[in-house]
Amino acid sequence: MKKSRRDTLDMTKGSPAKVLLAFAVPVILSNLFQQLYNMIDSLIVGNCLGADALAAVGSAGAVTAVIVQLASGLALGASVVIAQYFGAGKKREIRTCMTTILLFAAAVGVLVTLAAQLSAGPILRLIQTPMEIMEDSIGYLTVYFWGSAAIFLYNAENAVFIAVGDSRTPLYLLILASVLNVAGDLFFIIVCSMGVRGGALATTLAQTACTALSTVALERKMRRLGQGKSEHIFDRTEFMRMMRIAVPAALQQSVVSLGNVCVQTVTNSFGPAVMAGCSAAGRAVNLVSTVPINWGNALSNFVGQNMGAGKPERIRDGVRASLLVTGGISLVLVLLMEWIPEAMIGWFVEGDEAAEVIRVGASYLRVNGLFLVVFSAYMVIKSVFKGAGDMNWFICLTLGSLGIRVLCTFLLAPVFGEAVLWWSVAAGWCVSVVPTVLHYLGGSWKKQNLIE
Repeated sequence: MKKSRRDTLDMTKGSPAKVLLAFAVPVILSNLFQQLYNMIDSLIVGNCLGADALAAVGSAGAVTAVIVQLASGLALGASVVIAQYFGAGKKREIRTCMTTILLFAAAVGVLVTLAAQLSAGPILRLIQTPMEIMEDSIGYLTVYFWGSAAIFLYNAENAVFIAVGDSRTPLYLLILASVLNVAGDLFFIIVCSMGVRGGALATTLAQTACTALSTVALERKMRRLGQGKSEHIFDRTEFMRMMRIAVPAALQQSVVSLGNVCVQTVTNSFGPAVMAGCSAAGRAVNLVSTVPINWGNALSNFVGQNMGAGKPERIRDGVRASLLVTGGISLVLVLLMEWIPEAMIGWFVEGDEAAEVIRVGASYLRVNGLFLVVFSAYMVIKSVFKGAGDMNWFICLTLGSLGIRVLCTFLLAPVFGEAVLWWSVAAGWCVSVVPTVLHYLGGSWKKQNLIE
């Protein structure tokens, strides 16, 4: 297996299973730390400030997810294109793509910061946030939105690291961000008594510090790979090439987040206890979903490099190995979700309102646990299309799963009650996995070619 450096993998050679394992483990661990420090926010807020504060963070989280997903979608275009250039050995194009996407990400981040500051209150009212938690929700969003520029820049920089086969640097940065976030939570919430605003401030400062270090590390990475200054700081041709992937992906990610906001609107109608239970369960589901989601992200990069190198035959071996690993791990995680869901939710809340929150959250976990293996297969196979640049199918599958969830929630929740909130998630997974498998077996995704 050829390596440009110890922390940079050329995934076009060597055993697909081994190279994927070496690359995927840091990706999974970095996103695990991301989920952990998000969960720690909820743990500290729920235990120190109560269920209403946790519900406020949950309601705000549906909105902040729009920002995060938009940033992630824009970064995806750079990741796919740069991975294919890396596989093809085109160094100049990699540097040009990097500077172009970073400038664009910074500009978008500043615009989002300004726009979001004016819209926090109206958006929360639009999704029917209960009045008793409105002040806390607005406070959380107002502080969080000041970190929008850092979020966009970090996602773009992370995409470049991953595309050139470096999954370790993002891991180190996320570990640091996690430590800073926990320390900030304890300081601003407990010591300074800033309430939910303290949790938002801790997250924002941790993200900003992580972004600053990432910028320095990325520049050093480019120089070590023999990629000095680019002829063009901003290249229109490469920008348009990346936008072919980024714009549909960003729109898809934004629609997904807006769909989640719609679901949150229905969730809010059931009151703070259900909101808090779903918020806590959602954090836990995100945590156990880390392996299939981020192994899928690693597989996308594997596919991108091998497509760029003209080696699509290696991809099926990579997919086979990915399904075995993620399926096995998911089976173990299912046992936790089915056996100890009350304990998992109980970490987040205490007090008189805890019993109802735990009941709701445990039901959410049990239902989704039953279908976690299906979700794993869906995420792994769908990631192939992303790495190949087959965005039409990738987007259609993602939006199809979301559409099922939103429709089920709006149509059935008023009739069958709160249980629809978690059964609709599983329904989206189950329906979407069938066309995903069929399209993969059809093989038309192999015909995509972004860099020629």
